[in-house]
Parts: sequence; structure tokens; C-alpha cells
Amino acid sequence: MKKYFLSFFLLLIFYTSVLSQTAVWQMPLSNYNEISRLDKNFFKVVQNGKIGFVNADGTIVAPAVNDEIIGFYENKALVTQTDGHGERVMGCLSSNYTYYGFAKKYYTLNGQKFFSDNLLSVSDENGKLGYIDTKGNEVVGFDGKYSRIKPFTEGYAAVKKGNKYILIDKNGDEDKAKFLYSGSGDPVIGCTNAYNGIVYVYDKYHKFFIYNTKTAARLVSTKEPRNTETDYLYCYQVVTGRSKEVPYKKMEKTDGRMGLSPFNSNGLYGYQKGNQIVLPPQFSYATPFIDDYAVVSMDGKMGVLRFVEGPGFSSNVPEDHFSFTAGQEVTCRFNLNVPSVWRNKDLDVVLKDENGTSILLNRSSDTFSFRQKPLSSCHKVYKLSVHSDGLRLFETTLDYWYQKKVEVITPKEKRCPTCGKLISECEYYGVHY
Repeated sequence: MKKYFLSFFLLLIFYTSVLSQTAVWQMPLSNYNEISRLDKNFFKVVQNGKIGFVNADGTIVAPAVNDEIIGFYENKALVTQTDGHGERVMGCLSSNYTYYGFAKKYYTLNGQKFFSDNLLSVSDENGKLGYIDTKGNEVVGFDGKYSRIKPFTEGYAAVKKGNKYILIDKNGDEDKAKFLYSGSGDPVIGCTNAYNGIVYVYDKYHKFFIYNTKTAARLVSTKEPRNTETDYLYCYQVVTGRSKEVPYKKMEKTDGRMGLSPFNSNGLYGYQKGNQIVLPPQFSYATPFIDDYAVVSMDGKMGVLRFVEGPGFSSNVPEDHFSFTAGQEVTCRFNLNVPSVWRNKDLDVVLKDENGTSILLNRSSDTFSFRQKPLSSCHKVYKLSVHSDGLRLFETTLDYWYQKKVEVITPKEKRCPTCGKLISECEYYGVHY
């Protein structure tokens, strides 16, 4: 039992000693100037100062033509681009990193660059005001009836129709939010948005009233608030305690499962696990692997790597000592173990001698051979490297020893001058009497 356990343990040590890993391109090198991971399969890219989004495999979610991502509010952010009409809303990005691009042209309104109640107040390319949903569909407005609009809050929005403000719901219905006076009164000229169901209404004489959207009762007279400064949702600050500043949340990178971190060698970055090199140093910039993805840069371009667990590249020499005679060629061999993920790729396997000269290789499956004609006994170290898809995948050295055979020269036997036989065959041993 002990012997069996020891054998198993030694086999395990051998297996783990050759266990390595590799990486492949998830998104090949591109001309993006910046790539940053936002979610497991979602990346922000920048090209020539313009912003876009791609999936990890490089498929374009939004082309890099946008100027700004306005921060998250109610878990949604606007992606905008400036054109001749103004700041165009190109799409909506949710905080779970789902993106909807808008086909039609809509433009932001000052102070209202956010979705509220899942609707965004905008103008179309003809300057008409209205509201769109998170997929860019028109919901209400755009018929030229409103000269001013405010964001939706609690299901209602204050809009200016003619010379007075009214409340509308998301169907554009005015009757469900109609201001009614007790008795006669002057026309309403202004109102705030709803806060906890309460809307403040005022007339041209600055008389103030309260309208309750929950009860839809008649207007109730109230005192003028101490300060009529409004917050970002167009409600009185003294009532809500909110400021004029929209409480945007910054776009943050999603946490994930942390993997290998890069190491630096002579100013270039590579990856290794334990004492095993996963990828030799070759990158000018490299991030850690998170959820098996890493962003790297080389030759002025950027791409995304995917980490592949399991046996990686390795090599072994079945025979490393050779005896030869002068002028004899020796056939050397080595085996190259290729990870399954690279088996169907075109691999460039290069072997160089101590002078940096490439050596012609012959291949049969995973076995490579090359011929050498050594001049004397020596020990030679060759550099083996494997490349594919623009990546240096594997580097190692191979050692071979060459031993020149010592030739034993046997002097020629003399012949008998009398009988002509070899001396050893002559019965007189070369001396005839």
C-alpha cells in the first residue's frame, strides 16, 4: 500500500510539474487606443478620443463614434455625440451593461440629461419636445403642443402648454391631473413636479396651492415656500432637500474572479503561474486576468486575451547524447506538446543555434528532427520558440552533447620479400634460407 501511494504521489508530482496553461486571443489586436473591462463580456473602447462598446470577442455593440457617457442615474446612462443640431442621444446604457442604440435622432435638454421614471425628456431633430423610453421609442409628445417640458416624477410631468403649465401622465392624459379650483380663481401659470404626491401650483398673483396626485382633489391654498429654488427634478429644494446637481454615479468596472497578474521583464510584460511561463514577456501593457480575460497592448495596438486552463506547451528530448565520426551527420529530435486549443492553428516553430541561425526542422506529428554535422566533441544549446497569431507562446532551450569517436589506426602488416605472403602467414616469417 505504501509503495502504491508513493508511486501515485510521484506521478502526481510529475504531472503537476508539467501542468501549465496558455492564452489565446479573445479579441485580436485592434487600432483601439484604450480598452477597459466593464463587465464579464462587455468592454468600453476608445479610438481617436471617441467612445464605443464591444463584447469580449470584439463584436461591436456601439461603434467608437460617441463623445461622452453621462453618468448613471436610476441605473441608466446616456451615451451622446455632438453634431450640428446639438448633443444627440445615441443610446442608453444600463448599469448591468446592456446597451440600446437609438436609430432616430433625439437631443438632450439642459438640466435634464437623465432618465427619470424610465423616460427621457428630449427634442427631436425638428425641435419638438417629448419623451422617449430606454429603447428610444417615442412615448408622449413630439406633436408641437408643449413649449417646455420637465422630467417625469412619480408618474407625472409638468409641461407648458400655451401660456400655462399642466400635468400629464405617461399616456399624455391631462384630465387625470387637472387642476381644479374651489370656486372661481385665476388661471394657473406655473407648477412644480410631484414629490410624495404633492405638486405646488401658483398663479399670476403668486398665490400658491397644493395639488395631490394621489387623491386628485381640488387645489388647496398654501403658503408660499420660503425659498422657491428648485432641485434637479424641478421640485422645491426646501421641501425635498435635494440640490440642483444630478446625483450621477460613475461608471465602474465590475468585480470578477481574479486570475494571473502580469510580470515585468526588461520593460515588457508576460504571464506566469508558479515557475511555469504561460506567455513570455512581449506586451507593452497588460492587466491581470479577471474572469479569464486580460487587456494587453503590443506594437501600438490593443486586444483581449482569454486564459485557458490545462496542460500548456512543453518539450522534451528523447536522446541528447550522440557519438559521431569525422564528417558524419547526426539526426537530433525533440518532442513538442501542443495544448489542444492551439492544435488546429498554424504554429511557427523556430529553432536557433548559439549564433542565432535558424535550423531547418522536419516534422512528424509532435516530433521534430534536424540534422547537424559537428566538427568536434561539444555541448550545444539551441533556443526553441513557438509563435502563432502574433503571440510568442513558448520559449525554452534544448541541450545536446556530441562526442567524436577516436579512430584507432592499425599499422599494415608487411609481406615476406621472398614468397610474398604476409609475414604472419609465411612459415619462415620473412627469412628464407
